[in-house]
Amino acid sequence: ARLSPDRTRTRHTTRNMASSLVGAAFTVAPARRVGRARVSRTRASAIRASARDEASSADAAPAVTRRQALSAVTAGVASLAAASPAFAGLLDGLELPSPAAGDVKAKREINLPKLEIEPVSREEGAPLTNGGEKGRAQQQYLKFIEPIINENVDLPFGEYMRLALHDAGTFNVVGKKNGANGSIRFELDRPENADCKEAFASIERIKKKIDAVVTQPISYADVIAIVPHYAARIQFAKDYYEVMGPDDPNYEFLFVGTNPYLGAKVRIGRRDATEADPEGLVPGADATGDDLVAWFKRMGLGPNQLCMFAPYLYKGDEQKGLDLAAQDGTNRAVLDQYASQRKLGKRAPGPAVTIIKKFKDMTDNCIPGGNPYVGGDRDPPYVEYAYIRGGGEIPRVTTFGAFPGSSDLGSSKFAQKVRGDR
Repeated sequence: ARLSPDRTRTRHTTRNMASSLVGAAFTVAPARRVGRARVSRTRASAIRASARDEASSADAAPAVTRRQALSAVTAGVASLAAASPAFAGLLDGLELPSPAAGDVKAKREINLPKLEIEPVSREEGAPLTNGGEKGRAQQQYLKFIEPIINENVDLPFGEYMRLALHDAGTFNVVGKKNGANGSIRFELDRPENADCKEAFASIERIKKKIDAVVTQPISYADVIAIVPHYAARIQFAKDYYEVMGPDDPNYEFLFVGTNPYLGAKVRIGRRDATEADPEGLVPGADATGDDLVAWFKRMGLGPNQLCMFAPYLYKGDEQKGLDLAAQDGTNRAVLDQYASQRKLGKRAPGPAVTIIKKFKDMTDNCIPGGNPYVGGDRDPPYVEYAYIRGGGEIPRVTTFGAFPGSSDLGSSKFAQKVRGDR
């Protein structure tokens, strides 16, 4: 039914009064505006002086936080509705944000899709193994085996780090030979690998658990390269919650740089060697600081990676690796930088991100033939893990907004053509 003009005017007046009362809780004096009309110099000076006075008085006033403003609005609306029947039902259906909760969990929660994995035959899954679909399918494979890895990790992540380093440690950047190829399983009798036997036994158990539930068994090279990543994440989370409490909602947000599907995307597909790599390429227990520097240089790595691995070089003796690395002046400066990252304690993501990033420098590049992702190779000769049907692509962190055409705002048309966006 149509409202009479008088009732319509009354309703509009009521809404305007409500808006005025609600806004009054955090309204500030409006800035003085000067129109386009010509103003004399004396008049302009007076206006500027007045504006400075208002600005200084505004600065002197206490700052109002977003939460305080929301509290004021909520209290004002509640008192308004209680005081006057004329406003009853005026704000029905309007959802105001909670000033107490702050929606921290909702804002900082990283929503990974729940993948429903259904193994399919090799023939049926073959179309998924081309180009970008292969990458997405391999991420789904990782998501599928992640809980198996997490449930069966039974050693500190440093033990798995040392095993991965010794497997990749035969790599020669000149010629892209040897490297992270699972050959360590043929080399455990060598003196330099004596401290890797316990970690390899754990890797064997994890691999058997994975192979029992997948269509395509995982390679030794891959499981050796990725288990340290997940084992380190378990320790990072444990250390963080020990300091911040079990209900703190910010871990995934702060440590996104270690997330295997976002900030530190894990690569899989390394092929297994069928025999041992040449001897004498991995330094033993009697290595000097210069030997360690030459080792990492031959692998195409440098001080950043060596200093990250230093505490894990020798079983049960973290200080020995640190002391050897510090014999080099450049390494000593890097170690000091890493030590400064740890001053904030276990709640700070800096040291964790450094460990994961430098570890990935080795596992992603020190493989036979080099990193196939470099040079625009979109269909690398990787082991096929793609015989899985899942529930969608794993989201990635991006600078683009979540709306159509937003990528146009963040990159050139040429870059979009190269990526295949256009």
